[in-house]
Amino acid sequence: MKNVVKNAALALSLALSFGVPATLAKGKASAARVAAIKKCNEDYAAAKKDAAGKKGKDRKAAMAAASSAKKQCIASAPKP
Repeated sequence: MKNVVKNAALALSLALSFGVPATLAKGKASAARVAAIKKCNEDYAAAKKDAAGKKGKDRKAAMAAASSAKKQCIASAPKP
């Protein structure tokens, strides 16, 4: 029984010691990505402000287009 507990504790400590540094090593986003995301957010805010002046189906369509454009913009931003 002691052997099982000892092996389980050893396996858990090894898993944590290898898992934690791997998750922390992700790093920061590059300056190019940060700038691209900032531009995407500014464009989205401008499109959202423009859509706020519309009514009904036009407003809904404009918001959907702005949201879609933002998703595509973020997806095409340079990866870190």
